[in-house]
Amino acid sequence: NSACITVPFARLTESARFEILPCERRRRSGRCGGSMRAKTHWSIYLPAFLVAALWGGLALWAARAGAETVLTLALLVEAGAVPVLLLMAWLRARGRVLEIGSQGLFLQTGMLRPVKLGAALSMVEAVEAHRSPLQRLLGAGTVEIRLKGGASWRLDDMAAPEKIVACFEKHK
Repeated sequence: NSACITVPFARLTESARFEILPCERRRRSGRCGGSMRAKTHWSIYLPAFLVAALWGGLALWAARAGAETVLTLALLVEAGAVPVLLLMAWLRARGRVLEIGSQGLFLQTGMLRPVKLGAALSMVEAVEAHRSPLQRLLGAGTVEIRLKGGASWRLDDMAAPEKIVACFEKHK
């Protein structure tokens, strides 16, 4: 995707219109016109992969042990639940946009029913990165954005959360 999203923060509403601009620089540097567009980390798919591995192992055991009922159940989970989990993770990953620029923050979550939020930098109290030991190992993390007045946004499974915090500090 070689487009940057520019958002008129002063007019951001539920029915905000977005102007898509080509930006070759963003693809190379992760920036477009001084802004940063953050992405989700591949670990968003980890629960689906773990369910697939667990039920796949159970299916192999059931096939060797002759447990037809367990084998049927495992194959049903592999054929039904795993694709649904992967699709849900893909929709979450593709529907999440966080852009930090000199005008403010823009956040969109959800693909089927997107929620669009925006805030001027002066309204942002803090942007923090949190990482569990597993997230640190994988390179993922959680970004928490706190606004003045008590509202907060929590974004799980974000790639390079420290870069998001650094970009916010640079623009603030």
